[in-house]
Amino acid sequence: MTYFLGYRGKIKLSRRSRASFRSSILPADVNTSLNRVGFDGSVENLLTGDKIILTTTDARGLDFLPSSTWPDGGGATLKEVEVYCNVNGLGGLRLFREFSDAVNNVRANELPLEAFAGAALSIDVTLFDPERRVLGDVTGFNFNTDREALDTTTMSDRFKKMYAAGLISGAGSIDCLFNPSFSGLGESSLLMLQLINRADIGSEFSCYLQLTENEVGAEDVYYEFGAMVTRSGIEVRADQAITCAIDFVTTGEIRLVIGEPPADYLLKEDDDRIRQQQNLDYLLTEVGD
Repeated sequence: MTYFLGYRGKIKLSRRSRASFRSSILPADVNTSLNRVGFDGSVENLLTGDKIILTTTDARGLDFLPSSTWPDGGGATLKEVEVYCNVNGLGGLRLFREFSDAVNNVRANELPLEAFAGAALSIDVTLFDPERRVLGDVTGFNFNTDREALDTTTMSDRFKKMYAAGLISGAGSIDCLFNPSFSGLGESSLLMLQLINRADIGSEFSCYLQLTENEVGAEDVYYEFGAMVTRSGIEVRADQAITCAIDFVTTGEIRLVIGEPPADYLLKEDDDRIRQQQNLDYLLTEVGD
């Protein structure tokens, strides 16, 4: 039986983990009719599908969340909650327990909000999403690594041996069809265009470039690294599908791994091109909420 290797690939990525900023919520920031809450920094830094941890040191706790939404053992007040968010064009957030519910704005599964009174609630917002999801609508990617040559003339022999090989760095690009919709199973190409617009927490993400899969007769071969989006571009032609290109540079260790990925990397295996089947707007406005 013949196996063909190296003719297929896949991109899995996770949104930047443990990036945080500080803000506050005023009573007027909670809209119970739309079931959305907003705060300074949400429109500049948060994207639909982000997993966020909201924490407060205020004695009232997260007073805009009713006790019915608290996890078991919440105590007298809720000081921390871990949720996925759906963000509209004005930075208003709906909160959900599941990624698929957040990206598809499933109103039946949203966490209810309630009004509160008094002074503003000071909060810390932390992005934390270690899960890796398949990036949909990818038509190709390239990745290059190189070593920087170092001048070791003034270094001692000990440091020459350590650093003479230079420091390894990487850069590449991802080509996608433009798709503004999410499926709930994977990431939309729209995410890659949005990352560069994060104002306070930067455009970093964690990437996993898969070259082969064990289902085609060999062990998995994949690159693993952290990266930052440095440039994004769109090409629109009247007779072709809209395409986008995203350039990135690595921000840390680069690993070329041969073997089975950790369990949390193993996602849907029957289709590496995930598309949204329903017509669902991504950035909703307050008028259409």
